[in-house]
Amino acid sequence: MNLTTKPNVECAPTPEQLASHPVLRSKIRLPTPSIRTAYEVLANTAFQRAPGCCFYAHPRFGKTEGITVLADQLTQSFPDMPIFSVSAAWHPRFSELTFMGELLTACTHVMASLGKVEQRRARLRNFMWTQAKTRNSDLIMLFVDEAQNWHEPELTTLRDLANELAMEHKVQLIAVLFGTPELTSLRTALIQSGRIDLIGRFMIQQYEFRGVLTPEDLAIIMSFYDDAEVSEYPAGSGYSYSQFLMRQAYASGWRLQSEIETLWGQYKLAAQASGGLNQVGMLWVADSIRRFFMASLEYDHPGFHGSVDDWKTAVAQSGFKDSLGITYIT
Repeated sequence: MNLTTKPNVECAPTPEQLASHPVLRSKIRLPTPSIRTAYEVLANTAFQRAPGCCFYAHPRFGKTEGITVLADQLTQSFPDMPIFSVSAAWHPRFSELTFMGELLTACTHVMASLGKVEQRRARLRNFMWTQAKTRNSDLIMLFVDEAQNWHEPELTTLRDLANELAMEHKVQLIAVLFGTPELTSLRTALIQSGRIDLIGRFMIQQYEFRGVLTPEDLAIIMSFYDDAEVSEYPAGSGYSYSQFLMRQAYASGWRLQSEIETLWGQYKLAAQASGGLNQVGMLWVADSIRRFFMASLEYDHPGFHGSVDDWKTAVAQSGFKDSLGITYIT
């Protein structure tokens, strides 16, 4: 069947369709409440032409996926502004040659691994300027994922690159750092070493990229699975994630959002022994929902509703309970 054709609600998804489904492949991209908050910060940062800002989050709270969604949203709001993303790699020693090569690779430059330091630096600067000039923009945004892996030398070199773009081409580079809570330690270390220039450039504004804090947050996220305007799949089908996967249940009125109380209750139960529920990382939410769907596909029928045991198993298999007190403190 052509995946761009609206599927028959009475027919179960084929194995091929299930194998490629974003929910079952853990490839969902949704505008969660945390992403909405971050978007407002970044849109204001671009509008105010601030040099940068930083976000920190605990592991598995959706930083990397969030960057993808944010880049897409910002592209729609600022279509002329080139946006690049780099994953900051950790190295035991700083090498400007390696650093410039990694930035060129992130910009998908075909000559990323060629040339000496000066050549790579000039190539990167000219490439960024050309991208901005082509779009008639004087702003560039650079997302840095895993930014806790960069330290004073990397940030100093990035500052110099931004200065060169500004002085030579009148283009402002906005750096957006995303990392683990170690970023707060880096910020403290930079203050103690007197690098106020780097703080002012990249880390004067520091925000927490939080997980799912409340049942209301969870309700918003689960509603996206039911809304084809947010989660249409396949493209052009008019079907939301939950509608496509649970066709008979959806047709009879079931919605994933109706399961919110049961799922939130299982998170609370899992967190009891660790001091209570504080927040849930988005990747655990997505994995719990994925496992729920995988276990429920064969039971799709009119009148379907998930059970407490269904969600208890899904949450347990997601590994959420095992993470408490390790990836973050409740």
